[in-house]
Amino acid sequence: MTEHWLYKTSHLLFKKVIEKYNLLEDGEKVLIGVSGGVDSMVLTHLFNSYNMRRYKNWNLLAVHINPGFPNWNTQNIIRFFEDVNIPYLIASTNIPKKLAQIKTAGRINSCFFCSRERRKRLFEIADKKGIKKIALAHHLEDVNETFFLNLMFTSKTATFVPKQDFFQQQFYIIRPLYNFDKELVLRYAKTYGIPTIKNRCPYEKESERNHIRGFLTRIYKKNSRIKTNIFSGINNIKVNFLP
Repeated sequence: MTEHWLYKTSHLLFKKVIEKYNLLEDGEKVLIGVSGGVDSMVLTHLFNSYNMRRYKNWNLLAVHINPGFPNWNTQNIIRFFEDVNIPYLIASTNIPKKLAQIKTAGRINSCFFCSRERRKRLFEIADKKGIKKIALAHHLEDVNETFFLNLMFTSKTATFVPKQDFFQQQFYIIRPLYNFDKELVLRYAKTYGIPTIKNRCPYEKESERNHIRGFLTRIYKKNSRIKTNIFSGINNIKVNFLP
């Protein structure tokens, strides 16, 4: 696979999602949520590249939330932001302290709480900066996993959507990698030398998403079409055959 093919494919997919779901207009402000994992790092690099080469004039701000876990390293994330020459902000919250306070009141899913708190900080920063659009790096496999998570643990038939409004359209979460699969994300990262920041979450073993991910990964290996069949099926609901 050549760099030219990868560049063309990724840019076309990125363009397709943005235009099909009307994620962004030229000149808009965008906050990019960057965890430090490969998905969000690729999203940041691709956003920056597409913006410069397509003259979109987007006002980009990459934001990393330090959750307050022990030995959390932000220096490599800062180095990446500076290497790609993108405006950035490192913000903090204290997930362990907050969890310790509320766990005394009853059982709570640590992963869900952490995700909610980090997203809350992104909303706060977006509000302060006058930004309506928050871009997250969820991709095709994330859509499939969330579908099964909701079905199995919340009795809901629901998943991520490419564009989702919050607080009566005060903010929108957008997902430009919606049609990307993990393989394409990894190839992009390898081709452009994008690092993955190895920060360990102390609650990752509690994650139901990891269990679902392992289950689906085993199924994907049996037939390469299953992954895209699930994704296509989510977008092809036959309501007449549901109660």
